[in-house]
Amino acid sequence: MTTNALRAPIEAEQALLGAILINNEAYGPVSSIIRPDHFSDPVHRKLFELFQDSISQGRAATPLTLKDRLPADLNVGGLSGMQYMARLASEACTVINAPDYAQVVRDSWASREVCKVSEEAASFLASPSADPKHAISVLLSELDIIRAELDHQKQSRQPIGACASGVLERIDAIQAGTMPIGASTGLTDLDRSIGGLQPGRLVVVAGRPGMGKTIVGANIARAVAANGDGCALFSLEMPSEEIGSRILSDQAFHPNFVVSSKQIYEGRLNGQEMQRVERAAAELASIPLIIDASPSLTVSEISARCRTGADELRRRGVELRVIVIDYLKFVKSSERYRGQRVYEVGEITAGLKALAKDMGICVVLLAQLNRAVEQRADRRPELSDLRESGDIEADADIVLLLFREAYYLKDKSDPESQAKLAAVEDQIDIIVAKCRMGSPGTVTAYCNPAASVIRDWR
Repeated sequence: MTTNALRAPIEAEQALLGAILINNEAYGPVSSIIRPDHFSDPVHRKLFELFQDSISQGRAATPLTLKDRLPADLNVGGLSGMQYMARLASEACTVINAPDYAQVVRDSWASREVCKVSEEAASFLASPSADPKHAISVLLSELDIIRAELDHQKQSRQPIGACASGVLERIDAIQAGTMPIGASTGLTDLDRSIGGLQPGRLVVVAGRPGMGKTIVGANIARAVAANGDGCALFSLEMPSEEIGSRILSDQAFHPNFVVSSKQIYEGRLNGQEMQRVERAAAELASIPLIIDASPSLTVSEISARCRTGADELRRRGVELRVIVIDYLKFVKSSERYRGQRVYEVGEITAGLKALAKDMGICVVLLAQLNRAVEQRADRRPELSDLRESGDIEADADIVLLLFREAYYLKDKSDPESQAKLAAVEDQIDIIVAKCRMGSPGTVTAYCNPAASVIRDWR
């Protein structure tokens, strides 16, 4: 049964409540779809709350058991509470159709909420001193919450047999080549360790300043797109010219011919170097990589831009597979937790995880570690060094911690340190500190910070 074939929303509420009254088994399938506040009629909200309370406590919800819990003066169009419940029972839908009616109730709620927040935005903008950018930000945030509610109506509960069958179908699709197993990070050993950049995952890449967060993030973005998968890089800290210079240097890299990103950014190139950079630029023009260098965005704004970018890439015949966000510090939270950074970070990481699942993409979030790592003799980072909130670790499917020993040796002049520097100068350790579907470990890769390059270890 399609929702278009159902009756008007208020009648759908009545039919749904009647179905639960007649057979309490109708409550189970709809309990994950609607809440009491989704009902437009206050009486219907109250009745659903009573049904919810009774059934969740193992008691029957019938006109007789609810009689004494209804307000004594309840009057619905001249009907008492008992009379109205009898009417609801007479107009009930079937148990099998209850989820369809529940979705009509929730869709009607969503429509009312969209109208409400739109009217509030219009009212705010009527003031001559109103800030339209702020109004848009708030509106997007509110609309995103409503959209998330609607997306939640996807069935999340199922028998183990159905779940196992779904896994077998996934295996068949992967083996048949119709389902990609994850976009490549560009590093063979890292892909093997974490299973690539899987859809629905939040991957956090964290390190202290100078460890190469932006280099790793930009390399991943370029590698994903170079492999033919759509990618969007949100450079919230650097302007487009600077991040573009880094990616150009990466693309132009050759072990025997290095053009640094600083040279490119400052325009200090000889004829041969210029030719190489121009060739790299032509190569980059053909890959599906979108750069967004807005200085500060909320999760809702990132979500909206992702959807726009996905539509743009789809017109080019490419699916958006990965987004890279550089970095957490510059992602704005909503007004809800303003000034409470721990809660702000939790809201951001939870929102990005939800975005990954909702759009079926992998979100790579760069983050900074706290200063505690600098005060230890062994400066190799640990999960406990994640800055500001334990929610980062909790929400992330994968946490990668970056460590470049050369960074701590470059200012030392003693022979032992210099000898060690020569051995590790072009090395970066990517510590897999958390991986839900894998094991912790360390992947060593080649790193040339001047050229903004990360490659497989030689």
